[in-house]
Amino acid sequence: MRILCVTTVRDEGPYLLEWIAHHRAAGVTDFLIYANDCSDGTIELLKALQQAGIVRLVEHKLEKGNSIQWQALKAAWAHPLTSKADWVLVSDVDEFLNIKTGNRTIPALINAISPEADGIVMQWRLFGHNGHVGIRDRLVTEAYTRAIPETATYPISASLCKTLFKPNGPFRTYGVHRPQQKPLAKARRPIFVDGSGTFIDQDFAMDEKRISFFGHEPARNLVEVNHYAVKSVAAFLLKRERGLPNRKKPIDLAYWVDRNFNTVEETSISAMSGATKKVLEELLFMPGVKKLHDDCVKCHQERFSQLVLQPETHSLMTKLITAGSSEVPPPRLQRRLVDWYHLAQRTQKVSVEST
Repeated sequence: MRILCVTTVRDEGPYLLEWIAHHRAAGVTDFLIYANDCSDGTIELLKALQQAGIVRLVEHKLEKGNSIQWQALKAAWAHPLTSKADWVLVSDVDEFLNIKTGNRTIPALINAISPEADGIVMQWRLFGHNGHVGIRDRLVTEAYTRAIPETATYPISASLCKTLFKPNGPFRTYGVHRPQQKPLAKARRPIFVDGSGTFIDQDFAMDEKRISFFGHEPARNLVEVNHYAVKSVAAFLLKRERGLPNRKKPIDLAYWVDRNFNTVEETSISAMSGATKKVLEELLFMPGVKKLHDDCVKCHQERFSQLVLQPETHSLMTKLITAGSSEVPPPRLQRRLVDWYHLAQRTQKVSVEST
């Protein structure tokens, strides 16, 4: 089985090896990585891994039009590795598959669902900063073990999803959260299952703009995606400096509050750590890889030491630290917030149509 993982990166050096090791141990056979405008050693590290046959690197430059991530995904759809793949996952380096069935691999996950399915829609699990402030060389999955409760349906970011899918299904190109579908006149309807293996209703399946289970019950029995969007305070500030790959959404205090949940201890991904560490050791043994990884970590540490001297950055850092962890609203209030959201959306739609 050929399983392809597609990603775009910019200055992700300290986190690349663990992310690659984790997904390689889980069964990913091919990594197609588009890198752009890197200055922390990411390119050099990826070149060493490419030389060892671990990844396929494409140095991608931003053109006018869509975001760098959407441009990369368009190019990736036409790449030969896509046509060779049986299943594909589009994933960022802060997203880790947390497989909870069989031997905790992607083939085991696929065997646990209906063979009719074109894809598995997997829900995010938001992880917070765990009280960490600085940048240290440690495994993300071990350093960050506090998360939002699995039953949380609000905020909306808690319900966003990623999709593992068959590229030969009724799809026309990649998307950040789910593949873009062919018109019904040219292809059948897609068939999706959720993270518990249950078939998803056609209203969701047919609307390619639906990227969340907002307002629906969580489905995580077989798989979910651990999303380490904030990490430490220092890592968050460096992420703010770098920017997001697919849009100009500000990385600010509001972004932190929307994702920094440390409500419950969540360590189920540790069942995959033994296999991950074994692959990680193999990667670190490859020529030049350990030094290049260490250089990336040092670069991020030095950048933070300079960044924190800027008054604006220091002010935000103080707000992040004092804001602490976000709280999940009580279940009844969550449902009310969802109802208000839908009402606001309908009101806005009516307002637009009447003008």
